Amino acid sequence: MDDFDFDEWALLARTAPDEFELRRRALIEIEILKSDNVRRMRGLQWRIDLERSRAHNPLDACVRLSNMMWDSFLDLNHALNDFAGNGCASTLAAAHSAQSAKIIYLATAHQPHK
Repeated sequence: MDDFDFDEWALLARTAPDEFELRRRALIEIEILKSDNVRRMRGLQWRIDLERSRAHNPLDACVRLSNMMWDSFLDLNHALNDFAGNGCASTLAAAHSAQSAKIIYLATAHQPHK
């Protein structure tokens, strides 16, 4: 899409959200049909729509979609490391350590430190 006008779309979203949604879906459909892998793109859009519907607010939706992108990136990273013969033990260890943390307990006004 070469002629995307952000300001026009932002105004449409503020003033006519239903029309914005119709146009957004139509534009997504056009882009999906341009793809070499329509089935995969439809599946991905389904996942995106599902995460957006589960979100409590726009920021939550943004975080959910960002997490989806990171998950996909890490999967690709593991596949590339396996293909290159590097294995993914170090990558898995790094991912695991990034997801685990030492929990520290903070005292509250009513409860002393554990």
